[in-house]
Amino acid sequence: MREVVARKVEQSSEQILREIFSGKIEKQDVIDCIFYDSTYKKAVGVANLPIKIPVTLELFKNREISILLDTILKENEFVIIKLNKSIDDTTLLSCNNGLINEITLDIEISNKINKIVERIVHGVGHINDEGEHEIDLLAPAPGPHFYTNLLLGNRIDFSHPLQTTPKSVVDKLGRGSFRSHAATQVLATRWDMLQEENGFPASRQFYLVEDGNQIFYSANVTDKNIESGKCIHSQNHTKIIYKTKCGLEIERLIFLLPQEENMPIAVEAQQIKIKNNTNSVRNIKIVCTGMFGSAAPSALMEDVLYSNVIMQAKVLLDDEGSVMAIASDYYPMYTSGDYRFHTMITHNEKGAVLPKEFCTSYSEFVGSGSLEKPEGLYKLSSNLNRKGPGFFAVSSETTLQPVAEISINNLTGLVSNKTNDNFNENTFKTEVQNLIVKYSNEKEVQNAFNNSMRFINEYSSYLQVNSGDKQFDTYVNKNLPFQVLYQTFVSRSFDQTQKGYREIGFREIQDIYASMYYFIGMGKKDLAKNLIKEWAEKVFEFGYAYHNFFWIGKEPGKWSDDGLWLIQAVYRYVNVTGDVGFLDEQFVISGSNPIKKRSLYDTMKAILRYSGEISIGKHGIPLLDFADWNDCLKLDTNYINGVEKEKRYKEQIAITGRDGEPFESDYSESVMNGFLLKVAMDEMIEIGKQKEDTLYYNNLEKASNKLYDNLQQYAWKEDFFARVLFNRYKDGEFTYLGAKGDNLSADPNKDGTYFLNSFSWAVLSNSATEEQIKIMIESIEAHLKTPYGLKLISPTDLEKVATGTATGEYFPGDRENGGIFKHATMMATSAMLKAAKMVNSDELARKLTNTAYWMMNLVLPYNTMKHPYETCGNPRFCTQYNNSDTGENIGPTLSGTSTWLTLSLFDAFGVQYTAKGIEINPILAEEQRSINLILNTGKATFNIRISKPEGFYRMKDSSYSIKVDGEKIEGNILKNFEDGKEHNVEILF
Repeated sequence: MREVVARKVEQSSEQILREIFSGKIEKQDVIDCIFYDSTYKKAVGVANLPIKIPVTLELFKNREISILLDTILKENEFVIIKLNKSIDDTTLLSCNNGLINEITLDIEISNKINKIVERIVHGVGHINDEGEHEIDLLAPAPGPHFYTNLLLGNRIDFSHPLQTTPKSVVDKLGRGSFRSHAATQVLATRWDMLQEENGFPASRQFYLVEDGNQIFYSANVTDKNIESGKCIHSQNHTKIIYKTKCGLEIERLIFLLPQEENMPIAVEAQQIKIKNNTNSVRNIKIVCTGMFGSAAPSALMEDVLYSNVIMQAKVLLDDEGSVMAIASDYYPMYTSGDYRFHTMITHNEKGAVLPKEFCTSYSEFVGSGSLEKPEGLYKLSSNLNRKGPGFFAVSSETTLQPVAEISINNLTGLVSNKTNDNFNENTFKTEVQNLIVKYSNEKEVQNAFNNSMRFINEYSSYLQVNSGDKQFDTYVNKNLPFQVLYQTFVSRSFDQTQKGYREIGFREIQDIYASMYYFIGMGKKDLAKNLIKEWAEKVFEFGYAYHNFFWIGKEPGKWSDDGLWLIQAVYRYVNVTGDVGFLDEQFVISGSNPIKKRSLYDTMKAILRYSGEISIGKHGIPLLDFADWNDCLKLDTNYINGVEKEKRYKEQIAITGRDGEPFESDYSESVMNGFLLKVAMDEMIEIGKQKEDTLYYNNLEKASNKLYDNLQQYAWKEDFFARVLFNRYKDGEFTYLGAKGDNLSADPNKDGTYFLNSFSWAVLSNSATEEQIKIMIESIEAHLKTPYGLKLISPTDLEKVATGTATGEYFPGDRENGGIFKHATMMATSAMLKAAKMVNSDELARKLTNTAYWMMNLVLPYNTMKHPYETCGNPRFCTQYNNSDTGENIGPTLSGTSTWLTLSLFDAFGVQYTAKGIEINPILAEEQRSINLILNTGKATFNIRISKPEGFYRMKDSSYSIKVDGEKIEGNILKNFEDGKEHNVEILF
């Protein structure tokens, strides 16, 4: 008996075939291959591929090719098909007992093989000039995220946009789920382990029936009637286009309607256009389906029956008995504020027509068939089901004249009492009726779509880049800002693989660090303020914060870094806008009963008091608590949360009589939190100066200097800053984690462990000397650098000090256990670019800059198109991780990666807002000679042209000139104009 494990396969089929046919194929040739069966004794593959694709398995799906290969492999151990430039020259190499035989394949077989190769290579699609992903519907998927898109509603001028903005995820066939406020499902999530299936597969799908025969199903592109199919994923919308052999052209447009007064809180639109390209009149029946979300999703894990019996079907009918909306009606009182519905409006020569047939039973609809071929398709019963699930089907019949087109609008949404003070028992009917009245006008869907796109384009206009690299420019100008926009409202709580209910995390205010510039640039300063307010009101009087929240908060003070991120957001906002008055606005204090308020400024003071004076350890560095930014760094199993710490601290004061002294404990200290605290203190000092709060900022300067000294004295460990300081080991067995000599390395060849964030935040907080930066970069190259990026940590055995940590939860190379956590890598590139502008050594500055650009290039998602089946991911959106062994992009899609990539690009372009004006300090890649930036601050536009010779240049030690509107200026601070005009800025090295 032998055991074969995925990560411990001794020899791959590719290695074997390369050895067997070494004289026939070159080292650089791209090969795809598989073992023929579970004996691992036979292998078959294809050589000379343009890129790595899973073509071998596809060949076995062709009967003729499969028979050929099966026959040859009966007599031979190894087979490889060798492609050549000419189809005539396709050869098949076989090997039996070391004897190699070569034959030229029949032209017909060769042609079929080459067509399959071509289909897969081109099937992954391409990114066009608009940043859209154009996809062949028949192509196999490189990974669960590759063919997905993200859709966002627009409630920015309405209350609580952070938590009420609707969001969707769609794949290339239009499948996926849809949520309204917080985690409320409108279209159901698919609750299983298949990452590829985010939503219930019936949702957003439709059938066409003609003469009693099913001629089309939107999710079955292999049907014999489908001639071709294409999906175009674009910013905030998806189009799917089909041609049928029977002469129909079908186009779907999926997007979320912008919010309007007296309309449902969330509505997703699918416009279906059907064009008859024949000379015959076509009588078509269209049937649209979906599955409403559960009102009690947690029950799906333990009591599916309960989830079903608490709901029943409901319809709204007009005076003629037509279906205005089909809906689910839930029983428990807690569900009475959310009403899911679906409306279908067919636009034909008769005007706007509503359905007169419906079905509310999935079992009845599918019968003994399947979703692809349902038995109940031809006649919907119009029965109201007394229990769930919330399946629905509605149908209309229509006549298509020769060479004519009709459109069908499907509107799926939610009416809710959330943020609606006027909600009553009639609100559902009123808002649905308002929706139908408006969208009975065929032009209104297009108008809504135009408004949606207008907003996206206006948002993206804050920064437009022309670098000469078309792919880069399209990404930075279109897809990157949209991803940051999406996750500003959604956080990590929803994307293709986020099927559960992760809430908005406090630390995810980081997304606002990037998106606020875009909002302010489009004149939405108050939106940035309101978003910051939602976080600020989750801070307790004592200074700790809720770790996450949907309407109400959870896990107060359990994670130790949360509150510190707020100060960076406020600091950026004040510098960009000059709105110092925001600091005096009054905010609710979380946890107060009766409710109390305080200023934003006092909220920030409370955070610094808690994190810098009270919740600190024996070395004067903030406590780790349950964990800090790295959720898998759970080292104190006896941690306490903020509420318990506050209680014990008050008991401590009652005994000692000394308020303001640190909380007494043996808990571990987070060095990263120490750096975050240093950033927060220094930014608060600048804010205090603007507030003229002299006594406070003078005291804070002393505290900041003391913290710096503590970090240098206790956290610097010869070749790196530590990540954590231990206080609980009285015998000194372990005193710190991270850096040389910590005795926690899982690699016998390494004397210590290394954590990327210790470097990043040491630099970002101005806590590392130039010599330390030089030493740490060398350590990063020795211990963290891989061909696929910088690992979060080197091999570490955290199980020596705790259980349930990253190294106990993940395989090495995955996620927080030595994976490439791209969020962290982009923090590192920001740090590298910052350091590169400051250090005295030109050689070190060059090394930092080159490393930063190398890492950013690895994160740029469109690069996955070069080898899609190896790197996977999504070609338009950043994923959170890369596996450090294979380079595979692993989800989720939503992460701080895109936010910190944006911030790193801001650093590279050298645009920073200060109280004095806009500081310009670019540091371009060595090979780059020029770049043009259009910067729209909302008050003026800057047309910035940066030029340099090839090579390394920076403002610190290079000669340069800056002209503003043709006039040379001294220094590198641009006036932050407020005249609404365009100003030309020329920077010449």
